[in-house]
Amino acid sequence: MTATREPSDLPPGGAEERLPGGFISEVVRVGDTVRRTPPANADFQAALLTHLERAGADLAPRYLGTDERGRQVLGHVEGRVPWRDREDPAYAADPALVRLAELMRRLHDVCAGTPLADGAETVCHRDLSPKNTVYRDFPAGPLPVAFLDWDLAGPGRRIEDVAFACWHWADLGPGADPAELGRRCRLICDAYDAAGTGSPRSPGVPTLPRGDLVDVMLDQMDATWRGIAAGAERDAPGMRRLRAAGVVELVQSWHHWLEKAQPLP
Repeated sequence: MTATREPSDLPPGGAEERLPGGFISEVVRVGDTVRRTPPANADFQAALLTHLERAGADLAPRYLGTDERGRQVLGHVEGRVPWRDREDPAYAADPALVRLAELMRRLHDVCAGTPLADGAETVCHRDLSPKNTVYRDFPAGPLPVAFLDWDLAGPGRRIEDVAFACWHWADLGPGADPAELGRRCRLICDAYDAAGTGSPRSPGVPTLPRGDLVDVMLDQMDATWRGIAAGAERDAPGMRRLRAAGVVELVQSWHHWLEKAQPLP
């Protein structure tokens, strides 16, 4: 069990600033903390974020416990989150994709072989997208520095996070270039494999099974639109909003496009 801090141990409260996003849960900033509706996997998430902090992974918010209203309290991560689609091409430029792959590798390496992985290859974030990623400015441009929204995190295969990132940091659907998707996938996979070279945390870890990449992407797209549709039918508010925004049809169109575009060059 993960020890949680009592409300009296938390930084003092103050004016609340509603943060953008929040399709599924309400998220506000209070000083140097972020307060949000506790996720379904609150205990696992607390243990995972605590593990990442103690391991010095530096890729996630600090877990600080719960406040007097029962909200999850996290440390605020300075930077910018691209909430709007196609906000800036630099968020998906090659330097950003390389850093993205390196962060994924760091997460997977530091969780592999731990009780959190529960016998699986590692722990996966399972919802990696620009909207869940904090960027800061560097000479090479805006680069990812941390991941947010760990509500779906759990044991899994390394290729799952890599595949999810590949289709969330790409142009998909009618008019998109399959060759460019293939190039981005190779760039991410190459950077992921290179980041583990000689790593004392993950000796003997094989390279990614790239032959599985497209099938994993297709399975994820299928599960995504079906999950949103089912959640909306159950009257889950967040899923209703996503369906109303046309996300079901959008992801279906990506799935059909990728089926026709494969195998990627």
